Amino acid sequence: MNARVPNPHFNFVERAPYELGYLLNKLPADFSSRSKLTDDERLIAEAASTHASNANSELMNGLEALGQVIAHAALNPDRGGLDKHQMMSLGALIKHMAVEAQFLQELDFRLSEALGADSPAGFDSPAMPNSFGGAA
Repeated sequence: MNARVPNPHFNFVERAPYELGYLLNKLPADFSSRSKLTDDERLIAEAASTHASNANSELMNGLEALGQVIAHAALNPDRGGLDKHQMMSLGALIKHMAVEAQFLQELDFRLSEALGADSPAGFDSPAMPNSFGGAA
């Protein structure tokens, strides 16, 4: 793809998780690294991979900042520390976000792998189960 021409499927960068799901629904049901992609499907997969990477970066940066806030609150209880319920809620939120980040990393890897395999100088990889329910 020509880097000077914008990808028409890469939209709303600030809404990466929503766009990612929307784009994944546009890919063929049997999408895998073995798929032969049309030019438009390739653009969709590239946009989805970029959204997955961007969403993962946002999650990781947010988790790091949240961790710093929690550590500061724990070390300074006299300045409005967090109660047990708030700490439990934050812990559950962080755990949930970490699982989402893991999914996004895997998704970005799988999409990038599929795009690489579909390129003219593609590569072979062993068939592996993936999140799409098919083989990688």
